[in-house]
Amino acid sequence: MNLTRVVGLAGQLALGSPRSRLRFVFTAAGMAVAALFLLAGAAVLPLSEAQRDRAADRSSTLEKGEPRSAGTLLHRGWSDVYLDQPLLVKEVAAIRSDAPPPPGLERLPGPGEIVVSPEVEAALRTDVTLRERYPQSIIGTVGDAGLTGPREWVLWMGADPAAFPTDHVPSSGWGAKPQDVPRLPGGLRLAVPVGLAALLLPLLALVVNAVRWGSQERDRRLAALRLAGMSAAQVRILTAAEVGLASAVGAVGGGLSFVALTAALARWLPGGGAFFLDALPPAPAAVAIIVGLPVFATLTAVGALRRMIINPLGVVRRAAVNRPGLWRLLPLIAGLALVGWLLLTNLSQSDAAVPFFLAGALIMVGLLVGAPVLCLGVAKLLLRMDRHPTMLLAARRAQASAGSAARVVGVVTLLVFAAGWFLAVLPMADAGNASSLARLEQSLKPQTMIANVERAPEPGELDLPGVTGVALLVQLELGVQGAASGGLYATAGDCAALSTVLRAPLPKCDPEVTYLTGVGEQSRLADGRPLAAYRVDSESADGLNYVELGPIRYGPAFERVPEGLEELGGLGLGIVPMSGVPTEALRAGQLLVTVSSSDPGTVERVRTAIQGLQEGGDREVRYVAAMIQQHQSVSAMYQRVTWAGLVLAFVVSTLSLAVALLDRLLEERRAVAALRAQGATVRTLRMVLLGQTAANLLPGVLLGLACTVPVAEAFFVITERPELTIPWTQLAATAVGCGVAALTAAALMLPALKEAIDPRLLAAD
Repeated sequence: MNLTRVVGLAGQLALGSPRSRLRFVFTAAGMAVAALFLLAGAAVLPLSEAQRDRAADRSSTLEKGEPRSAGTLLHRGWSDVYLDQPLLVKEVAAIRSDAPPPPGLERLPGPGEIVVSPEVEAALRTDVTLRERYPQSIIGTVGDAGLTGPREWVLWMGADPAAFPTDHVPSSGWGAKPQDVPRLPGGLRLAVPVGLAALLLPLLALVVNAVRWGSQERDRRLAALRLAGMSAAQVRILTAAEVGLASAVGAVGGGLSFVALTAALARWLPGGGAFFLDALPPAPAAVAIIVGLPVFATLTAVGALRRMIINPLGVVRRAAVNRPGLWRLLPLIAGLALVGWLLLTNLSQSDAAVPFFLAGALIMVGLLVGAPVLCLGVAKLLLRMDRHPTMLLAARRAQASAGSAARVVGVVTLLVFAAGWFLAVLPMADAGNASSLARLEQSLKPQTMIANVERAPEPGELDLPGVTGVALLVQLELGVQGAASGGLYATAGDCAALSTVLRAPLPKCDPEVTYLTGVGEQSRLADGRPLAAYRVDSESADGLNYVELGPIRYGPAFERVPEGLEELGGLGLGIVPMSGVPTEALRAGQLLVTVSSSDPGTVERVRTAIQGLQEGGDREVRYVAAMIQQHQSVSAMYQRVTWAGLVLAFVVSTLSLAVALLDRLLEERRAVAALRAQGATVRTLRMVLLGQTAANLLPGVLLGLACTVPVAEAFFVITERPELTIPWTQLAATAVGCGVAALTAAALMLPALKEAIDPRLLAAD
């Protein structure tokens, strides 16, 4: 047969009748949705890598161990915040005249000059408060090569080389070395592949269900074509061409839709947006998806036809459908047994990696192939438990459709397993001190900013509108007086000033009170040895050379530091009275400022004033809540990506389930019409449909969650993270969401009952 004529005839048959057109459109739509989601998934990792590479390209190439004269420039940066908008500030100074500019800049800014991104330039020209913070002359705009996204806030500030410390590491150019680029946390590299493998299967189920749509109607047409004179081989080729044509149209349409959506939405992605080309998947992956989906769909259709005998009198299957056997549960049992073995052994992460992956693979395969056994077992259980007619009908229909429903049930079960898995392991990306920062937040008054400053504020310098509390904490390095030992730390502070920023004032606030962090430190201070403040003067082959700054005076009264203040200033031994510390030791410290006003302009003016006390590369002025968010940013990013993937997977699974239910309903519409003719009410038939769906799907949801728990516990043991726990609340929410999605899909099919209960369907075709 000529290929062109086959495709042309397939197109005519596909569009020749309303039912054929509906089947063609539905198949194409299913392919379009699958292509859209696969392209989006294929673009996530390349987008992350593209943004990481852009950030690495504008990071300086450090020449560690080299003298300043060996470099061409000096560079440091910090994160600023303005009206809750992150602002990346880069300070740079040229050592030599041939110092290269970073990507996106035509030349390096000099002292008193800045180069800003388009978003920052627009804000500087209209916002007086931001302009007060950065009054330097704008000499240019950062180009796309110097940004990770079109809406990113970036500011390059010129400086004199003398403004950098003498020991600051010089740079030879731009482009961070590979070892300086942050990598995915080690534990997540073990966890992510397991979850991704389970999330891809709902898309394949959607493709299979889209291809199977209207299979009974197609069978009748195949018999008619055989009666018209076509051979069985020609009929199969024609069917494959029809499915391939619809799939190709859908895949191309999904690809075009993805490009259009990317062009419209890339700029508005979180974190400053993304450039259009960065948000596209690699060309080989895109081609593989667009071409592979129609090929997979065609092979699925051809594989289904191999089990049929097509003759002019109809279509029959070569073998009867067998009831699922208990052997299908063997992979699941083997996987859970392997997980139990991992829980009982004490293998290292490297030694346990292969058994862990094998256990995950066995469990996922077991959830997929064991779904028919689960459906059949639940249906039998319902038949024994409830004798209500509606429930009996739902259980009988669930029992009869156990094999066909297993495809969707297995996918939904895997989806729940993946969701629970990701929710359990993602907290491991959190920074270790996020919990201590949370305790600190509970100790400080609301809206208290924390900043590292190079000098103490002058009297009245921070007497600004909205400021209700100011406290300075200075970290001290102590040693035995006259011995220059060093290595012992404490914090100097004024308890009256510190009480202005605390929710509860310090007890026994007196210039002579020293607040200690523990009993052991108290004994070290109270053993009668005179202590002194020291600073490091130089470093030699024999070690650090200390200079004694003067004695430390502290009173005999000691109080324990209240819980939650451990993060303040690196307390060390505790807080000693600032009046008893040599003046020369009271330099750089940690400043706490409480702002009672909620006016954004007032808050930003206070932040600008605090930055006037800062120097060097640490000029962040943050609320504790923002610090917590920063420490949890990696976990938060992965959680956003995970939730987005889970939502998309839930949508795809719901669509796949809806397709399967509707196709099943249309195939059995004569049986449904017979029930209606025998007196079953429409309400009863609707309840039967919902009960059948619940009987098939809800136990699978519970099984997926049940398998998540031991696998997650084994992962916690392997990665030596005993502080991680199962997120029961989130798992329960996932189970409820899956149940709602399943029942929603069934509810979407209720309008189709109107056609299924038509008594005319009982007439002979």
